[in-house]
Amino acid sequence: MKEKGRFLKKYRGNECLNCGVPLDIIDRYCHNCGQINTTKKLSFKDFFNEFFASIFSYDSRLRHTIIGLLFRPGMISKDYIEGRRIKYANPFRFYLSVSILFFIVSGLFIDFDTIIDQKNDQNNELLRVDLPNQKKKNTVEINDSIPESDNNEDDDYVYFSEKQLDTMNMFTAVNKRWKTYKSHYKKTDQLSASTALDSLKHAKNGYTKYLYRRSIRTKNLNENPMELLKFVFNKLPFIIFFFLPFFALTIWIIYIRRPFNYMEHLVFIFHTQTMFFILMGIAILFDQITKSEVASSIAMFIFLFYLYKAMRNFYQQRRAKTIVKFLLVNILFFILASVGSLITIIGSMFIF
Repeated sequence: MKEKGRFLKKYRGNECLNCGVPLDIIDRYCHNCGQINTTKKLSFKDFFNEFFASIFSYDSRLRHTIIGLLFRPGMISKDYIEGRRIKYANPFRFYLSVSILFFIVSGLFIDFDTIIDQKNDQNNELLRVDLPNQKKKNTVEINDSIPESDNNEDDDYVYFSEKQLDTMNMFTAVNKRWKTYKSHYKKTDQLSASTALDSLKHAKNGYTKYLYRRSIRTKNLNENPMELLKFVFNKLPFIIFFFLPFFALTIWIIYIRRPFNYMEHLVFIFHTQTMFFILMGIAILFDQITKSEVASSIAMFIFLFYLYKAMRNFYQQRRAKTIVKFLLVNILFFILASVGSLITIIGSMFIF
């Protein structure tokens, strides 16, 4: 490598400026702490030359990792678990960086407000179509039926006192308390749980405050379900990261007869998932340019082929056996993703 800037021999010292270890004129770096051996004062040009060199140089970890992921499916994971790691970025940290970048980019292009407006327009259109029949139905109900006190809780104010709730079993009491809080919020728009509980003359503790806040959230969620979608989407990087170890466990079971431990399967998962984010991130940018979803569909097929090649190269099994396990992996991933999505949505409703 051609020496220039602060790397020139005329700037090298006899000891490390960082740790004081004696150095020779041929030492470009300190063999104790790794700092560059130079006495030249840092200039603006040197600073940015070194910055860009660390990114684009031939022996850069980032460069080798990206090239390995793109053109050597599965082999980068094989190199890493066999000890050839110095030229590659850490799979865990690289996955986190790429996933966060992917969700930032995708978040910029997903317009939740447009989705909400489209949903509202569809609902309004359905309402206009059904309005004559609905009016007729309502007229019949008013003339031909007698409303009951417990029915139509959205139209009538529902109230149960603390004394009444104490006489009910646990499940009934929770249900009636929930209806009371929803009804009170609808009537008063009171956001403060403490103020609302004082008005209702209910016990003011952590449980009742939580239940009142949940009733508000549920009402707002019914009016604008996209808010939950926004909340879940913002948490997706952490949700996916949490479920990847479980997916690695399923692959470990599938390949239990192969000489790989759990962490080696996890390295493979991190690399393939990182590649998925890279492909889909590029596809999203193309979709925005072309105003279509063709690139995303193509990227999905490319990734499936990439996953097959990665499994074949990493696990070193015959083509037929790899195809069977490839199909099994995708089925198990779909099942795990469905269960994970359900748990995520249910959990999000409690913490949203």
